[in-house]
Amino acid sequence: MTSRRSTTSQDEARVRTPQSERVEATRRKIIEAALTLLREEGFKSATLQAIARRAEVSMGALQHHFESRDVLMERLVAEVMAPLGDQGGVWPDPALPLDQRAPQFVQRAWQHIFGAPNYQTAWSLFFGCKAIPSLFARIENYREEVDRGFYTQFFATFPELKSHPHPQGVASVVFSSLRGAAVQELFTVDAAEKVGSLEVLAELIVGACAHRAH
Repeated sequence: MTSRRSTTSQDEARVRTPQSERVEATRRKIIEAALTLLREEGFKSATLQAIARRAEVSMGALQHHFESRDVLMERLVAEVMAPLGDQGGVWPDPALPLDQRAPQFVQRAWQHIFGAPNYQTAWSLFFGCKAIPSLFARIENYREEVDRGFYTQFFATFPELKSHPHPQGVASVVFSSLRGAAVQELFTVDAAEKVGSLEVLAELIVGACAHRAH
């Protein structure tokens, strides 16, 4: 009899969701709901009440996990900026021919970072956080750190740029173009126009790498 009760208790323990998993699942629901609201309706609409409704949790449950809107927004900043630091899938092999390497980089950068849904969410969050100096300062510091990594890897991927008189300027134009294309995704963009602009950007990189300083 004792053995049967023990076995039953063990079975229940195996199917019961641990408290930590339930907590994390609720936090994820809240975060995903907030990201969706930011992407679809903008920063002002992403109030705690609206987020709680979208996540299907009570206000008390939301505030148990995130005591204020600023605390939640700080978590969302970390959420949307994490992919910017994870660039492993972006950079092609520098040994590839330049006419293959440049379009491969542009397509990967767009697919994995600048064209990803969370990047558009990031813009909404960044603009909204401008009114929160401490949070915006954190965003700015992280952006500078990410940019340094981008530039370093960009020059390693395209060593031909050493011959260009303004390699830093080339990199700035490339990344500014990708960011600008990402902002355009907030609006209705013709698919053919987007493809064409990415192809032109790849051609710009090839041309800059072929440039010889005089």
